[in-house]
Amino acid sequence: MNDATSISLTQFIDFSTKVSTTARINFIKKVKADPDYTPATDYWKQLRAEIKRIHERGLPIEELYSLSDRVSDNKKDNYAKNIRNYVKFIKKHNVEFFNTGKAFWQYDELNVRTTPELGLRINGQNYLVKNWYKKNNNNTKVTKKSISTTLTMMELSLLDFEIPPDTKFAVINLQKGELHESTPLVDSDVLELKIEAGTLLDIWKQI
Repeated sequence: MNDATSISLTQFIDFSTKVSTTARINFIKKVKADPDYTPATDYWKQLRAEIKRIHERGLPIEELYSLSDRVSDNKKDNYAKNIRNYVKFIKKHNVEFFNTGKAFWQYDELNVRTTPELGLRINGQNYLVKNWYKKNNNNTKVTKKSISTTLTMMELSLLDFEIPPDTKFAVINLQKGELHESTPLVDSDVLELKIEAGTLLDIWKQI
């Protein structure tokens, strides 16, 4: 194992929303067995890219519907559900896009790539956004509570770009069309994140 453990924000969310220690161990085993990202194995890459393209170009969000016809058959149903929920969410709000840069967070030997997917101004409020695409299952539950350490991590990340002082951080759960947003940090938030990150590292080192 290398001295440093490097993961993506998606992988951290996957870990932190697992409902049991066994599920967390199995997830870390999977990550360590296949550590290299490739576009070919990124199930949601097409949706993520199309959402960004539409926002960047200021196109009608309804154009996202056509993506369902362009993905492979094994993705159609899952893509269609997330697309419906995302379009519904965007249409309920006044949304403008703005560019972002890269971000990362470090704790002990853990490095997490926390670059936001989107910069969105929603009803006048700036957000750095991470979209969450996967559906809940018996081992994973994405809730306001389980996503809290992710929001803390995003708030504490080092950015290579400037943001307005009132910017918030958010995770949009596309399975439900829900936005979970950051709140002002308190000491207990930071402690919970450190404990979560420490648990991840402990499991990583023992596998």
